[in-house]
Amino acid sequence: MTSTALQGIDVLEGVRRPWAGDPPQAAAARRRLLDAAARCIARDGPAATSVASVAAEAGVSRPTVYRYFDDRDALVRGALGEAAVRLHATIHERTARLQDPGESVVEGGVHALDTVRADPVLSAIWSSASADGSVVGRFTEPGGVAFARSCLARAAGPANWSDRDADEAAEQVLRLAHSLREYPEPPRSPA
Repeated sequence: MTSTALQGIDVLEGVRRPWAGDPPQAAAARRRLLDAAARCIARDGPAATSVASVAAEAGVSRPTVYRYFDDRDALVRGALGEAAVRLHATIHERTARLQDPGESVVEGGVHALDTVRADPVLSAIWSSASADGSVVGRFTEPGGVAFARSCLARAAGPANWSDRDADEAAEQVLRLAHSLREYPEPPRSPA
């Protein structure tokens, strides 16, 4: 049996050895796989991201990926979830100083739109949903509305919105973001 190094990955007769014989802690392994999944999603889109492509990107075997994620969907959801958590945090940072609920909604919406355009994972997810014509339907389902509503929490409290009003505002923000992302002309300034 011969062993060679190929792009930093130990290869034994053409078979990858998980983690090149040095497995990281579980959290570090998950992090490495999620980072690889994010790169695959950004490059190839979520539909083309497979366990095999993530394994190749991370430099590990497919069984190693399955040790940390049940299936491809769990891996893609994990990468999307991390991008969404980052978006949520930055929206709250951007709106923390604002007192007016309307200003908070607008600032959060503009920031979210800019972030989705700039973040390779969020952009790929949004674009793939747009390509099949269902982006509004997907993002205005209960999970999408709940996420948008949590992003609008700083506005909902001072505005004394009911649950129904908060859900309605979240859905409208999602629909507006979809419209502005899909039809950017004429260009709009952040102001």
